[in-house]
Amino acid sequence: MLEESGRVVDVDSDGVWVETIKMSACGSCSARSGCGQSLLASVGQGKRSVICVDNPNQLHVAADDNVVIGIGENAFMRISLLLYLLPLLALFAGAAIAGSLSLGEPVVIGCGLLGLTVGLVAVRYISRTYMTSCKYHPVLLKVV
Repeated sequence: MLEESGRVVDVDSDGVWVETIKMSACGSCSARSGCGQSLLASVGQGKRSVICVDNPNQLHVAADDNVVIGIGENAFMRISLLLYLLPLLALFAGAAIAGSLSLGEPVVIGCGLLGLTVGLVAVRYISRTYMTSCKYHPVLLKVV
């Protein structure tokens, strides 16, 4: 289970609204000075986001409570693969098909971009199925 701490903002019939603050693990890493990832992580550092989480155990929470929320590792991996791998594979497939037909380089590039676009549209439609499944939603794990 991947866990994140947050603060309850509101509780309503939809679920528990939790505010989280994006933090980077770069502060504890010894290679942070020479790593490009630390630069990227600093861009969103401290950004606040509010999400609605399910409360399957019916834990009693109120506004301003500190809580821990989580999402299953398998669900996270499946969604990550869908978001990143499907458009990339579609890009390569579009370029490979055009390349196997011995078309010119600009056409191969165009077909690759067309494949990427098709992959992104497919992700949009497939992700709607995942959005309705409860196992892909974060849940309230405990009150701290």
